[in-house]
Amino acid sequence: MLERNTIEAVSSPCLILAHPHQDYQTLLGRAFRRLGWDVYLARGGSEARRLARMLEADVVILHDDLPDESGWLTCDKLTREQPFIRVILVCDDVSPRNQELADFVGASVLVNRAEGLAPLIEELIGTAVHAAS
Repeated sequence: MLERNTIEAVSSPCLILAHPHQDYQTLLGRAFRRLGWDVYLARGGSEARRLARMLEADVVILHDDLPDESGWLTCDKLTREQPFIRVILVCDDVSPRNQELADFVGASVLVNRAEGLAPLIEELIGTAVHAAS
């Protein structure tokens, strides 16, 4: 009897990134691709939502101030449309008021852009493990 070798397809976790600062977007995209993520860039909130639906994204990273609508509004729409999606908001001011707003719109976490990539990478390392299992 012949044994068939089967190769199980392992899909990479999918990340949508919508951030108006090109340098930050490039660094984030490169860092997560190196960690094995499929990264797709969006120019604004509506494109991020469309890509998230189309690609069944695991995580969406949004800047709080996007060209077409705020990241806050985009986050609220995403979490209502796809309750199990993780949305990470990046802003320049992580104040108690912004933290309350992030909680209200359903963000998984609010990250200060000035802290660099480390908090985002740390936040998503666990996501990659859960998405692959």
